[in-house]
Amino acid sequence: MNLPKVSIIFPNYNGGKEPLDCIKSIKNLNYPKEKIAIITIDNGSTDGSSLKIQKKFPEVILIKNKKNLGFAKAINQGIKLAKGQYIFITNDDIVFEKNSLKNLINYSQKLHDLAVLGGKIYLKSNPQKLASCGYHMNPWTGNVGSYQEPNIIKEPEWIPGCAMLVPRKILAKVGLLDDNFTYSFDDFDYCLRVKKAGFKVVYLPQAIFWHGESTTANRNRKLKHYGWYQSKLRFAIKNLSFSNIISILFCQILTLPYIAVTRKDHRVIPFAKALLWNLQNLRKTLKYRKR
Repeated sequence: MNLPKVSIIFPNYNGGKEPLDCIKSIKNLNYPKEKIAIITIDNGSTDGSSLKIQKKFPEVILIKNKKNLGFAKAINQGIKLAKGQYIFITNDDIVFEKNSLKNLINYSQKLHDLAVLGGKIYLKSNPQKLASCGYHMNPWTGNVGSYQEPNIIKEPEWIPGCAMLVPRKILAKVGLLDDNFTYSFDDFDYCLRVKKAGFKVVYLPQAIFWHGESTTANRNRKLKHYGWYQSKLRFAIKNLSFSNIISILFCQILTLPYIAVTRKDHRVIPFAKALLWNLQNLRKTLKYRKR
């Protein structure tokens, strides 16, 4: 089979050796080296990680931003430069199993209505522990969970943006990621958009990855909770029914103090700020909802 060209895109923000490990695993893929291009978007790193990437892997296309633009904006920058027939969206803390990309590509070429394809993701810190086999969200509580039965091909609600294959033709029809999401839910939003356009989102267990889950967010803990709630509420306002929106708000406000106390992570103030941000930007989000 004549394998297509793939552009692998990931942002880096003070990733240390994580992006180097990611690129090394890409270099070790069982896929023609001349068919892979790596695009890294440095989101204003100050730890010298972008210089290390340049020095060790000069063939990598490196975009340097003066500040952290967030995941979606950085990925969109990379997509605009990408030349591959397929775009693989990922994180700087992902490690690829050697056959992962080839398995995804081979499967994707069998389906003409495929829009997003992802695989089985384990934790880097605990390589046998499953992190995701596709996600779903309860539209009444807003709680997010991973699907069960990780060894079965399925069509989940969404594929996590840390390992997501998208054919270029889909991007031409559906567009780029919505870069108004600051942290998470941009992947859920994109999967929902492609489904509404009549395409499929598929989970393939034969494609395996290891993820340093939330390591980037943990470098900026103030952003972690604030960005999560800001994006979750924006996703609900943009995509869900008004009864779902009210229910999610009620459940979040009702359970938040208990979660904050039991986990000791001070998330009440970030939630309040995220709610205020969404109220201030309500008109703009509603315009996206109409589209």
